[in-house]
Amino acid sequence: MKISAKTEYACQALLELALHWPKVEPVQINTIADKHKISLKFLPHILLQLKQFGYVESSRGQKGGYLLAKSPKEISLVDVVTHFNDLKIKGPVQRSKGKVGNVLAAIWEETDQVLLNHLKNINFEDIAQRERKLTKIPMYTI
Repeated sequence: MKISAKTEYACQALLELALHWPKVEPVQINTIADKHKISLKFLPHILLQLKQFGYVESSRGQKGGYLLAKSPKEISLVDVVTHFNDLKIKGPVQRSKGKVGNVLAAIWEETDQVLLNHLKNINFEDIAQRERKLTKIPMYTI
């Protein structure tokens, strides 16, 4: 499966915000860009889309930035990927008309469903926990 740079950046931004959850201080855009090596040319557009999809909230001012609009547990990876149009589930491809069934089309459709089901079971809390284990980042608790 190929993921576009735009989707990858969106996921990285959401991961960074999930790592700060439930911290009430917004994460500044420069922090996200620097930590994940995302161009400041593209990141504001991606964050705006994430805001439009209801994943993030923003605040202005010197201490402004971004926060998750909801719990990371409520943001599934499949939703983010489909919002950025990297995962399009479609019916079987009928390449050979008149033949009885298309075994390859059925296999491709089954593969799409396996992938979809796998991504549905992953949320950004899971991703943040995996990141913490890899990098030993402490979890913020109140």
